[in-house]
Amino acid sequence: MKTLLLMRHAKSDWATATADFDRPLNQRGRQAVPLVARLLAGLKEKPRTILSSPALRARETAEGLAAGLGSCDLAFDPRLYLAPSQTLGAVLAEQGDECDPLLVIGHNPGLEEWLAVLGGGACHLPTAGVAALALEVEHWAEVRGGEGRLLWFFVPRLGEGLSR
Repeated sequence: MKTLLLMRHAKSDWATATADFDRPLNQRGRQAVPLVARLLAGLKEKPRTILSSPALRARETAEGLAAGLGSCDLAFDPRLYLAPSQTLGAVLAEQGDECDPLLVIGHNPGLEEWLAVLGGGACHLPTAGVAALALEVEHWAEVRGGEGRLLWFFVPRLGEGLSR
């Protein structure tokens, strides 16, 4: 069995960048990242690898999580920027099987579509939201739609009391 964590980048700042790719995190996004990092650090099995879109808001999210987790690999794949679900699946299939659990950080609408394909049902993934899926496969290349089982779902606004 494989565990896949899907996360939408934290909230970005629309006012400071001229290009979508270059939007940084805003204050709310910067506050959400350590909260998600604490959640992930407390898991029995922490992510071994973070695979992220290289867009600035996703990069800042991934780097903040990696810093909070301490020991995990961090990689950026340009194909994840605004990727549709088919591309996300193709990138996943290329990952080494030792990368388990694997955290993928990306963008909507592709990430929500992929979550629906894998889990067999629609689920809104807000900024900095994380969904954990159990996949009944031995290899990432074997992942197909409808095979995932939602283990848990986290939205930072629900966990704001944890940061106090």
